[in-house]
Amino acid sequence: MSHMQSVDLQVPVPVPARDGEGQGWQLAASVYLPGDDALAHCPPVLVLFPGGGYNRRYFDLPVPGFSQAAHHASRGTVVVAIDHLGVGESSVPPMEVTTLAAVATASHSGVTAILEGLRRGTLAPDIRPVDVACVVGAGQSLGGHALAVMQADHRTFDGVAMLGSSMTGTAPPVRPGQPEMVPPDDATPEEAALFALANTDWTWVFHWEAITLADASRRPRDLASLVAADVADGLPGRRSAPPWGSLTYPGFGAVSMLPGVVAAEAARIDVPVLLATGERDVCRPLGEEIAAFGTATDIAVYVVPRMAHMHNFATTRALLWERLDEFVTHVARMTATNVTHAGPRARDVRRPDARDRRFGQSAR
Repeated sequence: MSHMQSVDLQVPVPVPARDGEGQGWQLAASVYLPGDDALAHCPPVLVLFPGGGYNRRYFDLPVPGFSQAAHHASRGTVVVAIDHLGVGESSVPPMEVTTLAAVATASHSGVTAILEGLRRGTLAPDIRPVDVACVVGAGQSLGGHALAVMQADHRTFDGVAMLGSSMTGTAPPVRPGQPEMVPPDDATPEEAALFALANTDWTWVFHWEAITLADASRRPRDLASLVAADVADGLPGRRSAPPWGSLTYPGFGAVSMLPGVVAAEAARIDVPVLLATGERDVCRPLGEEIAAFGTATDIAVYVVPRMAHMHNFATTRALLWERLDEFVTHVARMTATNVTHAGPRARDVRRPDARDRRFGQSAR
């Protein structure tokens, strides 16, 4: 049996003239290809975007059984995980630069370049050309907000999955027995969002399992030590970061908790949508969330039991991954029969400069 192959990339993306000051921007990405025995002739591609305080390694956690990327790749899907502009190993411009629109535009450019590299076989020296069946985007939490803007403005994907990401307004739950968070009567929406940010028990919101004492300085070896390392130096703002964490946020993180921050964009998404949340998560009532996708060609909802907001740490994480597998298969089938709206997503859109595109890369 052949093993999954992965390659780390630095993908050049355009810099607006007013922001560039002669400097180039790059997005850090990891591409996970199924082994030859699992790689179909025409596989789907799943592009993953992390939430606030996390980088793309959240999708490849360093404990056996906790890698979402490996799970999907073992089922024949090519997986791409991307650090947003301003996050992780991507370029980190000033926070006023990394608005939702700027981050979405950079990510669209990065995804387009990676797809070209896959199709042409130029992604890395030992990766052969891949004929792509469909392209699905999935964003966790803050990553879902960026994904909504990408899809509304650029139509990057054939289907989108919002994972613990509210389109109507982030609503952190309150631990049972604790008083409701009520901001001052005269608080502005921005002040109310900051009040919620400062008064939420984020460890309880992020992790379903009770936190046990573990040595966070050692390499994680199981769920307890993985969670201990995740919470050791603060959530959601970190004083130091584990390998899957990020000390930096994109600038739009400051407004991501405002009501309706991406409601207009969600209403313009006209492809299949999967809305998945944990049993304990930050989405509003599902009726409100579903109504946000007024032009989606179809919409599916899944609430994963015994799962908190940071899904990949849950003991039930495989249920979510398997539901996402089913969604990817569904989108591929619809794309093959031309049910989804035609666009630049899974189709081979060749540009004059495509042959000249270069990636910085390292195999793992």
